[in-house]
Amino acid sequence: MEAVKQLRQLRTVYAWGAAAWTGCLLLTLVGERGSTRQTVLLLVLLAAFLTLLLWSTWCLWESGAKRRPGPASAAAPSGGAGEK
Repeated sequence: MEAVKQLRQLRTVYAWGAAAWTGCLLLTLVGERGSTRQTVLLLVLLAAFLTLLLWSTWCLWESGAKRRPGPASAAAPSGGAGEK
């Protein structure tokens, strides 16, 4: 169970890292101040974080770790009109 908790924490770090590198890349492209080398470096960092994010998500999926039910899933009715 501790491993699942660590994987969730890693996935959060990777998600925030991917978001941060995406923001940096967008600022570089919009500001037109970045060099080609800087843009390539940011793309490589973004690709690395996205790969690690996918890997950690896949590991959690394979471990069968279920998310804790949130308020939306707890309030959802079961056995709706379309279900049999």
